[in-house]
Amino acid sequence: MKKIFYSILAFTFIHNNLLAQDEFDALRYGYTTYNGTARSMSIGNAMGSVGGDFSSLSINPAGIGIYRRGEFVFSPSFNVMTNNSTYLGNTINTSSTKLNFSQFGLVLTSVKKGNAYKKSAWKAGSFAFGMNRNETYKNEYVYSGNNQKSSLIEKYAEEFNALGGINAVGSVSYPAYAAYQTWLIDRGFDADSNQAVAYVPYADGIKQTKRVYETGGMQEYVISAGGNYQEKLMIGATLGIPRVVYNRTLQFDEEDISGDKNNDFKYMYFTEKLSTTGTGINLKLGAIFKPVNNFRFGLAFHTPSYIQFNDISYVEMETHTDSLLQNPLSSYTQDTALSFNYGQTTPYKALVSATALFNQYGFITADIEYVDYASMKYNYGQGYENESQLINSVIKNTYKGAMNIRVGAEAKLKEFAFRLGVAYYGSPYKNTVNNASRINISGGVGYRAKNWFLDAAYVYATQKTQQMPYTLIRANADVQAANIQNNVSKVLFTLGMKF
Repeated sequence: MKKIFYSILAFTFIHNNLLAQDEFDALRYGYTTYNGTARSMSIGNAMGSVGGDFSSLSINPAGIGIYRRGEFVFSPSFNVMTNNSTYLGNTINTSSTKLNFSQFGLVLTSVKKGNAYKKSAWKAGSFAFGMNRNETYKNEYVYSGNNQKSSLIEKYAEEFNALGGINAVGSVSYPAYAAYQTWLIDRGFDADSNQAVAYVPYADGIKQTKRVYETGGMQEYVISAGGNYQEKLMIGATLGIPRVVYNRTLQFDEEDISGDKNNDFKYMYFTEKLSTTGTGINLKLGAIFKPVNNFRFGLAFHTPSYIQFNDISYVEMETHTDSLLQNPLSSYTQDTALSFNYGQTTPYKALVSATALFNQYGFITADIEYVDYASMKYNYGQGYENESQLINSVIKNTYKGAMNIRVGAEAKLKEFAFRLGVAYYGSPYKNTVNNASRINISGGVGYRAKNWFLDAAYVYATQKTQQMPYTLIRANADVQAANIQNNVSKVLFTLGMKF
């Protein structure tokens, strides 16, 4: 490696290497579609005014007021994820599978009886705790294509120069620093220049490949309490404790396809590994009103989640510069994993819901939910106020408020129940070109005995997104987006015990 002594300076300016969170990272933890029991999932998670289900504690906690008996539930699930990725006219399909627990929980209920029931305005009260899984991050996708208009190495050169150029190499982030150490960027032909230039001759044609492997999930541990007032009004509150575990391995390769051994570039292999953990807190408040026995109306409000994160990351890079050097093969490995602590505020949510009940024969229900994605914020802490303000401005300019609509129905035939649901999650992006709306279609069956029940559900979810492999600030930069269609098939079961 060249200029070894600059590695000391890199740690002096370590904050520039760590503030790598962007608006897409913010959306990962702010965009939730709910998971939970098989009953809830099979009706599209339209639980805002149905209640009596553990999943409702994360949607409208007033649902706890519907309970008349104690309950213990747990729900295993199996997911199959597929991605269809198109980039520069080339299409690649990938798939992955995941077995996990969607939820578990315990509800304790006290119902007044006899004269106490008649005399008291509060007919029942319940307390509950457990876990609902909000998101599963297990995913794998690849896109690849031949590019003659730009290169990732250009981005590293731009970043390098924006942070001070050659004379301030120690303040440069690690991907750009690795490109400098492996001769992908340097002064060029002007020995006195402070500006770095990219050596990649993209006009001759380079093959670009990006691979992303993700694991982890967001689980929300819930502590809820609520009651039933006069059989007309149910109220409830949930203290939510989200726990995030996210792991990502990102690989980006560029290879010369021209066959020219004298153009100072043969290939570049870059790997970045990130491990993120976070714990937060939020509050959910809700009410369900029954004006008559066959109708219910629900209202709920979710405060933002305040999550404290820790990122641990490191990078590796291997390059081959053909005839540029006597030994054209170079490599850089970050010696020490970098750790950074920061906070994030997720969007608030507001929900209205209505349910029509058909006595013992079933119900039809619908939720409308508003989510303000533009309200997401980062907090990097004292000393990084400018960095926090900058990324928060990007978030505000990128995202908007969106409406989520969930509709479900249940038909009962003695001990059996048959369910259908559909959910639409609106796109959070202001740019209508990047329409990242999501649609879930679901169905399921259930069996109710006196002291136990078993439910099964199938959910199919599909979402189309666009992803920029990188961005450039140079004039007339033409960076093509990758189009990714993500499909998820989920099968889950819920076993419950009544007491």
